[in-house]
Amino acid sequence: MKFYLRPLSFLYDQVVEVKNSLYDRGVFGVYKAPMPVISIGNLTVGGTGKTPITDFCLKALIANGTKVAVISRSYRADAENPSEVDVGHPFAARYYGDEPVLLAQANPDASVFVGPSKWQTARYAISQDKFDLLIVDDGFQHRKLHRDLNIVILDATESLDNYAVLPEGRARESWNNLNRADVLILSKCNLASEDQLKALEERIPKDKEILYFGYEIKACRNARTKATLTCEEMRGKKLFLVSAIARPDVFEKMMREIGEVSKKSLHYRDHHQYTAQDVKHIEEEFRKSEADYLVATEKDAVKLIHLLSDPSMLWSASLEVAEQGKKGRLHEIISQFLR
Repeated sequence: MKFYLRPLSFLYDQVVEVKNSLYDRGVFGVYKAPMPVISIGNLTVGGTGKTPITDFCLKALIANGTKVAVISRSYRADAENPSEVDVGHPFAARYYGDEPVLLAQANPDASVFVGPSKWQTARYAISQDKFDLLIVDDGFQHRKLHRDLNIVILDATESLDNYAVLPEGRARESWNNLNRADVLILSKCNLASEDQLKALEERIPKDKEILYFGYEIKACRNARTKATLTCEEMRGKKLFLVSAIARPDVFEKMMREIGEVSKKSLHYRDHHQYTAQDVKHIEEEFRKSEADYLVATEKDAVKLIHLLSDPSMLWSASLEVAEQGKKGRLHEIISQFLR
């Protein structure tokens, strides 16, 4: 724990609490969309596995014929105004953001919109088409946009110390604000110990429904050819990893169950926009490592594919999520708002 940062955390928390109080009392106005809005968010600054859960929900909704729009922020991206993600853009991930592009590529029947402000982006999306439902990606703290269902994801592998408010910990607001949540999802449960799960469950408000999800890498896909390698085919191979995510340790842990992870593997700041110099360094270090495969996360692959001298050298790890416990419960909860 960074105890010396506690005074700054106290001040940060007080500012957040004042803002929340003003919204609770109706002092700040809220934009209400003319259709149900569901937020999938978290308490910390990233790394909870939110994008795979959003993708999981999208696939189930689309399979049932629901017309969905995803609202996301163009974080560390070039888009300055609300716009719909065009996966055909030559540098889509840089312009719109890595996670929105990944969601759009994986769900071509959904519409993904990005912009600097979620409520304004939602209003723009509604002006472009008619939707049955809006999903707000990372919307728990964005209270300017009314939501009908608040889903909050907690990473089961995260140390409880990290739930201290920024900058002492990684939390964007204090634990007591989970009272605003309607449903809590514990992610990466299969990667956490029983003690970690129990400690997390004990801190959750007793009246909240808890859902459990496991995360697993089932295969790797070639960035250029789209060929796939199963985990068994990669078993025992030397893997050079590249990632720009909040929790690279979890990615490494999963990949170590498949092969031997190179000590030269590279990690960058979350949502890092790779440069030509970065890619040159990656290629050089990969060759020096004499690893069998260069493997990135899916959201890193959408950025790297346009920069590598030979995209076929890159493999992306396909992450799959699965409900643990009652199957279909999350979709059942969401579907209540579509009746």
